[in-house]
Amino acid sequence: MKLRSDMNARTAMVYGGAAFLLMIVGFRSIIATLDPDHVGVMTYLSIGAIVLEFFLLLLYAQSIYNLGPEDGSSSAAPSSGVANMDSKEISELTKAVVKVAQMGEGLANFAKGKVQEEIRKEVNEILSKAIKK
Repeated sequence: MKLRSDMNARTAMVYGGAAFLLMIVGFRSIIATLDPDHVGVMTYLSIGAIVLEFFLLLLYAQSIYNLGPEDGSSSAAPSSGVANMDSKEISELTKAVVKVAQMGEGLANFAKGKVQEEIRKEVNEILSKAIKK
Protein backbone atom coordinates (compact mmCIF):
# COMPACT_ATOMS: atom_id res chain seq x y z
CA MET A 1 0.00 0.00 0.00
CA LYS A 2 1.43 3.32 -1.06
CA LEU A 3 0.89 6.26 1.26
CA ARG A 4 -0.19 9.52 -0.30
CA SER A 5 1.79 12.67 0.38
CA ASP A 6 -0.86 15.33 -0.22
CA MET A 7 -1.96 17.77 2.48
CA ASN A 8 -5.01 15.73 3.56
CA ALA A 9 -2.90 12.60 3.98
CA ARG A 10 -0.29 14.48 6.02
CA THR A 11 -2.96 16.03 8.23
CA ALA A 12 -4.50 12.60 8.77
CA MET A 13 -1.13 11.18 9.79
CA VAL A 14 -0.66 14.02 12.28
CA TYR A 15 -4.05 13.26 13.87
CA GLY A 16 -3.27 9.55 13.97
CA GLY A 17 0.04 10.24 15.69
CA ALA A 18 -1.70 12.55 18.15
CA ALA A 19 -4.15 9.76 18.99
CA PHE A 20 -1.35 7.39 19.94
CA LEU A 21 0.52 10.10 21.83
CA LEU A 22 -2.65 10.87 23.78
CA MET A 23 -2.99 7.22 24.78
CA ILE A 24 0.63 6.95 25.91
CA VAL A 25 0.71 10.20 27.89
CA GLY A 26 -2.78 9.71 29.31
CA PHE A 27 -2.25 6.20 30.61
CA ARG A 28 1.23 7.09 31.85
CA SER A 29 -0.28 9.93 33.89
CA ILE A 30 -3.05 7.73 35.25
CA ILE A 31 -0.60 5.00 36.26
CA ALA A 32 1.73 7.54 37.88
CA THR A 33 -1.06 9.04 40.00
CA LEU A 34 -2.98 5.85 40.72
CA ASP A 35 -3.55 5.05 44.39
CA PRO A 36 -3.90 1.26 44.68
CA ASP A 37 -6.01 1.64 47.82
CA HIS A 38 -8.58 3.87 46.18
CA VAL A 39 -9.63 3.72 42.54
CA GLY A 40 -12.45 6.21 42.23
CA VAL A 41 -14.99 7.25 39.66
CA MET A 42 -12.63 9.91 38.30
CA THR A 43 -10.06 7.26 37.41
CA TYR A 44 -12.59 5.29 35.38
CA LEU A 45 -13.95 8.51 33.87
CA SER A 46 -10.42 9.55 32.85
CA ILE A 47 -9.69 6.17 31.29
CA GLY A 48 -12.97 6.27 29.39
CA ALA A 49 -12.28 9.80 28.15
CA ILE A 50 -8.79 8.88 26.96
CA VAL A 51 -10.04 5.82 25.08
CA LEU A 52 -12.96 7.76 23.57
CA GLU A 53 -10.68 10.59 22.43
CA PHE A 54 -8.25 8.05 20.94
CA PHE A 55 -10.95 6.50 18.78
CA LEU A 56 -12.43 9.88 17.81
CA LEU A 57 -9.02 11.12 16.68
CA LEU A 58 -8.48 7.96 14.64
CA LEU A 59 -11.94 8.32 13.08
CA TYR A 60 -11.23 11.95 12.27
CA ALA A 61 -7.85 11.04 10.77
CA GLN A 62 -9.45 8.37 8.62
CA SER A 63 -12.14 10.80 7.46
CA ILE A 64 -9.52 13.36 6.45
CA TYR A 65 -7.43 10.74 4.68
CA ASN A 66 -10.47 9.48 2.76
CA LEU A 67 -11.16 12.99 1.40
CA GLY A 68 -8.51 12.29 -1.18
CA PRO A 69 -5.93 14.62 -2.65
CA GLU A 70 -6.73 18.30 -2.60
CA ASP A 71 -6.78 19.85 -6.06
CA GLY A 72 -7.59 23.43 -5.04
CA SER A 73 -10.82 23.62 -7.05
CA SER A 74 -13.16 23.01 -4.11
CA SER A 75 -13.96 26.72 -3.76
CA ALA A 76 -15.34 26.85 -7.32
CA ALA A 77 -17.68 23.90 -6.73
CA PRO A 78 -21.34 24.71 -6.10
CA SER A 79 -22.30 24.80 -2.43
CA SER A 80 -24.86 22.36 -1.09
CA GLY A 81 -25.05 24.00 2.34
CA VAL A 82 -27.73 25.89 4.20
CA ALA A 83 -28.17 28.38 1.34
CA ASN A 84 -29.80 25.69 -0.82
CA MET A 85 -32.15 24.33 1.88
CA ASP A 86 -35.87 24.99 1.92
CA SER A 87 -37.65 26.26 5.05
CA LYS A 88 -38.66 22.76 6.20
CA GLU A 89 -35.07 21.51 6.11
CA ILE A 90 -33.84 24.62 7.92
CA SER A 91 -36.51 24.15 10.58
CA GLU A 92 -35.50 20.50 11.10
CA LEU A 93 -31.84 21.49 11.27
CA THR A 94 -32.61 24.20 13.83
CA LYS A 95 -34.57 21.75 15.98
CA ALA A 96 -31.69 19.26 15.83
CA VAL A 97 -29.14 21.92 16.82
CA VAL A 98 -31.31 23.03 19.77
CA LYS A 99 -31.71 19.41 20.89
CA VAL A 100 -27.95 18.79 20.73
CA ALA A 101 -27.33 21.99 22.72
CA GLN A 102 -29.83 20.89 25.38
CA MET A 103 -28.20 17.46 25.58
CA GLY A 104 -24.78 19.07 25.95
CA GLU A 105 -26.04 21.33 28.72
CA GLY A 106 -27.59 18.37 30.52
CA LEU A 107 -24.35 16.38 30.26
CA ALA A 108 -22.33 19.35 31.52
CA ASN A 109 -24.62 19.73 34.55
CA PHE A 110 -24.47 15.98 35.23
CA ALA A 111 -20.67 15.90 34.96
CA LYS A 112 -20.33 19.02 37.11
CA GLY A 113 -22.39 17.40 39.88
CA LYS A 114 -20.41 14.15 39.72
CA VAL A 115 -17.08 15.97 39.69
CA GLN A 116 -18.05 18.13 42.66
CA GLU A 117 -19.22 15.05 44.57
CA GLU A 118 -15.99 13.19 43.78
CA ILE A 119 -13.86 16.18 44.81
CA ARG A 120 -15.76 16.45 48.09
CA LYS A 121 -15.14 12.74 48.78
CA GLU A 122 -11.44 13.05 47.99
CA VAL A 123 -11.01 16.14 50.18
CA ASN A 124 -12.84 14.46 53.07
CA GLU A 125 -10.64 11.38 52.71
CA ILE A 126 -7.44 13.45 52.65
CA LEU A 127 -8.54 15.47 55.67
CA SER A 128 -9.52 12.30 57.55
CA LYS A 129 -6.09 10.76 56.89
CA ALA A 130 -4.38 14.00 57.95
CA ILE A 131 -6.36 14.17 61.20
CA LYS A 132 -5.56 10.54 62.05
CA LYS A 133 -1.82 11.22 61.74
